Amino acid sequence: MNGIRGWKGLKGVAWLGLVLAVALLGWNIIAGGGAMASPAEGSRMLTVTGQGSVSVENSIALIRLGVVIQGETAQSVQQQVAERSERLVNRLKELQVGALQTTGISLYPQYDYRDGQPRLTGVQGQNSLQFEVPVARAGQVLDEAVAAGATQVESVSFRADEATLLEARSRALTQAVKDAQRQAQDVLGALNLSIRSVERIQIQSDGYMIPPPIPFARADYARLETASTPVEGGQQTVRAQVTLEIRY
Repeated sequence: MNGIRGWKGLKGVAWLGLVLAVALLGWNIIAGGGAMASPAEGSRMLTVTGQGSVSVENSIALIRLGVVIQGETAQSVQQQVAERSERLVNRLKELQVGALQTTGISLYPQYDYRDGQPRLTGVQGQNSLQFEVPVARAGQVLDEAVAAGATQVESVSFRADEATLLEARSRALTQAVKDAQRQAQDVLGALNLSIRSVERIQIQSDGYMIPPPIPFARADYARLETASTPVEGGQQTVRAQVTLEIRY
């Protein structure tokens, strides 16, 4: 009997301990209700994407031109192309153009396909060059290049220098961040909420919008020998896009 009473006593103590533990847990839940709710509140996130763009003046012209010769034999055509190209390259070096390089060399026969039968009419040879020059000097250099032997101006495109592009990119990113912050403040302010912290920053895209090359027709470069060629570099736009994940 004493053993049974002892067992029942231990069992009662165990139940009492369980009741006290449950009561204590309930009290912690009631007393600390705000603390338990805070993870849910802290997990509230707002994602906003800001845009920024800066226009800059183009200061560098990328010019592509060539020497095109037509003749009766491959040897004579190649010789003429080589002589003109050498004069042209030497003159461009004297003018101190930048990034001068050969972009293409070709020599191919020309045929007349009248009456369905190919008939060899001659040979055409071409040597193409590419270089960079400040926009302010582009017109003069084009005129000098034609005078030195260039027979074809293929295209002219423009860009800003690297230092200007880097500075514009920095400004565009700053604009994008401010735009994203402004959006977040407008939305949360309308809901009587406030920004707690920025949890993540992502630069989604940024780049330089470069104007496409301007092609020159044969009639255009034929006039370069008698008139000073005006060249306007225009502008290009540097864009940036930034996404912020904001805790509120």
